[in-house]
Amino acid sequence: MRILDGAIFIADAHENDKRSQFLKLIKSFNSGTLPLPPQIFLVGDIFDFLSSTSYTQIFYKEWIEELNLLAKKSEIHYFEGNHDFNLSSIFNQIAIYPLSSQPVIFNLNNKKVAIAHGDIYLGFFTQTSLKMLRNSTFLKIMNFIDWIFKFKITKKILSSQENKELSYKIPKFKELIAKKIDNYKSDMVIEGHYHQGCEFKINGKDYINLPCFASERSYFIVEYADEIKFQLIRSPNV
Repeated sequence: MRILDGAIFIADAHENDKRSQFLKLIKSFNSGTLPLPPQIFLVGDIFDFLSSTSYTQIFYKEWIEELNLLAKKSEIHYFEGNHDFNLSSIFNQIAIYPLSSQPVIFNLNNKKVAIAHGDIYLGFFTQTSLKMLRNSTFLKIMNFIDWIFKFKITKKILSSQENKELSYKIPKFKELIAKKIDNYKSDMVIEGHYHQGCEFKINGKDYINLPCFASERSYFIVEYADEIKFQLIRSPNV
């Protein structure tokens, strides 16, 4: 699979009632207000909480419809995060990559690019907990309990995320990435999850951590010129 000229990378939009800039962006692509990108990489946590559960799909109905419409026009790759998972039944025209399939290797000018949300190669306890949350049987049971209580559990989760602080800097972030970077068998690594919006070279690999779209309103666009660049773009107020 190849990363195309003009492809855009977006991560950590954390959309909810109070944050809907991502919804405005994809609506602008659908309406033609903004040029349609040939390829879109959604690198996890696009929503505060979206899964195969009932109420989340009701809550995000407009987002789901707009993304499915956009998928008919642009090639979309969605890397599930720790806030959005079990999405294949929701977005049937989008390439969905669950945690178990990440990282995914793409080609960029004969270089191997590994793409993942970022919550992989973590400690055993953390990794096991994340897998449990994504388990389809567990979600079905929780969805039934949620339905009994008129979706109060999901509503509480969504409400608790509305005012969460998303803009922060992680001390010694490069050292943190150094502990796991060799697990990626590639020339370049692109992740979201950490909300740092930075680039550096480490252990012979080019590393990009995408900015948190929810707080920065920005994303990367791939530009093929004399050399291939990842250009940071500020989302317009559409």
